[in-house]
Amino acid sequence: MGSVRVYSEVLGDYVIVPDEPKRIASLAPAITETLFMLGLGDRVVAVSLHCMKPREAMSRPKAGSYYKVNYSVLEEVQPDLVLTTTGAQLRVSRELREKGYVVFPLPLPNSIYGILDNIVKIGMITGTLRIARRLSLKLLEAIKSVAGRLEGVRIYYEIDLGGPVSGGAFTYITDAFEIAGAKTAFGEEKTTWVLNPSIDLIREFNPEVIIYEPSSSTSISREGVQRMMIERGLDRVDAVLSGRLLVLEPDTLAHYGPSFFSSLKKIVSTIEKLLD
Repeated sequence: MGSVRVYSEVLGDYVIVPDEPKRIASLAPAITETLFMLGLGDRVVAVSLHCMKPREAMSRPKAGSYYKVNYSVLEEVQPDLVLTTTGAQLRVSRELREKGYVVFPLPLPNSIYGILDNIVKIGMITGTLRIARRLSLKLLEAIKSVAGRLEGVRIYYEIDLGGPVSGGAFTYITDAFEIAGAKTAFGEEKTTWVLNPSIDLIREFNPEVIIYEPSSSTSISREGVQRMMIERGLDRVDAVLSGRLLVLEPDTLAHYGPSFFSSLKKIVSTIEKLLD
């Protein structure tokens, strides 16, 4: 079996990977979903605790979380390639490399094009480049299908990540909504995630639609979200007054794997119906 030298901007060095890795460990949900969509599910020998898409991935051995690796599982499955992300996992990536594993970290995307680029990168290092390019093109067409459909609509989106979180200008979620023509509450903030978003700024923005994504451990109805927004002082914003509240399944917008694009199409269609 041959090998390929692929440069990692994250590590600042070349990584020598098998030209067709047979035993892949993925420690990030978006990467795991991509591997399965590239037809590599049978080569995925371990995943993280957070890898829920597709459902088939949930049956794989759990080799860790975002912050910690279960090395006993890795020793058992003997991966010839470990895929990680940056951000919180950068330390884990370096630790894996120091222990002798072939690890390739993929950057966290700041735009929808970052998601597509990661798909192509995964194709490069797994010997499925042509399939990855076709998948990226298909997903790009999905983005084109929503372009401009929410022109001027004011959206506040919130994700429960152990507390309320929204997105600034440098997130793939804001990027996607702005391609759809919408304005987001913190889309002018030159940052990625906005922790504990300011109620005063949300009031001033006066969203027409509120999108809420609960944590995986929480179940909440649209009425429950409406009560929560009222209790937090958002009772007079247009979205709450009109009941234009969209409650997503956990790990919908927060997930930046290929299924993000189909989720976006559904969200845009639902918002159009709410505004009719």
